[in-house]
Amino acid sequence: MSLHVRRGDYISNKKLVENYGVCNLDYYNKAIALITEKIENPYFFIFSDDINWAKNNLKIKHEHVFVSDINLESHEEVILMSKCKHNIIVNSSFGWWGAWLNENQGKIVIAPKKWFKNESWAPKDIIPETWVKM
Repeated sequence: MSLHVRRGDYISNKKLVENYGVCNLDYYNKAIALITEKIENPYFFIFSDDINWAKNNLKIKHEHVFVSDINLESHEEVILMSKCKHNIIVNSSFGWWGAWLNENQGKIVIAPKKWFKNESWAPKDIIPETWVKM
């Protein structure tokens, strides 16, 4: 189960803050709760550009590892995300590609309902119908 946390430039770059916003802790908690309802004994692989925030704020009772702590290249992280059985993503193309490339036919992908602060910017098909919008 991959879980992608993006903060970095989404909280430090004024334009990105204005246009995208960042998923809050409530989003992650709800997504984790939904996965733990559907998947027995999930194991979370956590990817983030702000791994310290993830470590200090995500309270995951199941087994987990902070993958981004391991000094991998970005493309290697996307490949690892795509190899997980399921994905929790945020409004970022980085996690989106990890979930999109996931070939698991029974995958559960949880994505935010709101991709942009200005919803008129979002393409109607950015989130596939089979993904759970939260």
